[in-house]
Amino acid sequence: MKKLLLTVLFVLSTVNIANAQVNVQEPEFADQVLLLTSDSEGVLLARENATVKTKAGASLYLVGIGKVKSRLTVAGQKSTSKAKGGSTTRLIIKAKDNITDPNSFINILKFEVKGKERRYQLAETGTLSKTEQNNLSSVDYNAKKYGESSYYIVINDLTPGEYGIVLGDPNTENEKNSFKVTTFTVE
Repeated sequence: MKKLLLTVLFVLSTVNIANAQVNVQEPEFADQVLLLTSDSEGVLLARENATVKTKAGASLYLVGIGKVKSRLTVAGQKSTSKAKGGSTTRLIIKAKDNITDPNSFINILKFEVKGKERRYQLAETGTLSKTEQNNLSSVDYNAKKYGESSYYIVINDLTPGEYGIVLGDPNTENEKNSFKVTTFTVE
């Protein structure tokens, strides 16, 4: 009987912890991202300038057969923002409003670090192969509405590395947004 009572109490306490309410104020401006450090605190993530670089392989120049790749690149090998890996990563992303499905305009990418930059392949085309774009891997997440105009994003088990969050504007095309990336490092 004692074991049963202890088991029930343990289960009830873990359910309460799992359903703890997040009580963090929304970021001040749209396109800002908070990394939650607890249920009541968060830190604003770095927002960096990005460029799109397109490069052809040497074989394309030499024999006319090869591939051309376009990549989103951010200068530097690491972000100044840090997160812990191997657990649940929680973010609050402020948008203009929160009526649009976030999967249609919030992309979380894992960068490849090469030389002095972080990069993510956007598109690839070859002379003897098909063109691929916008279907390359991104990080899966779960999202819920949060506050007046934000989204509460939950990402499970991020592996160590460099990550970027690219936010589109679901209501209007904003060219400036495509060259800004919110970045963080998972250690």
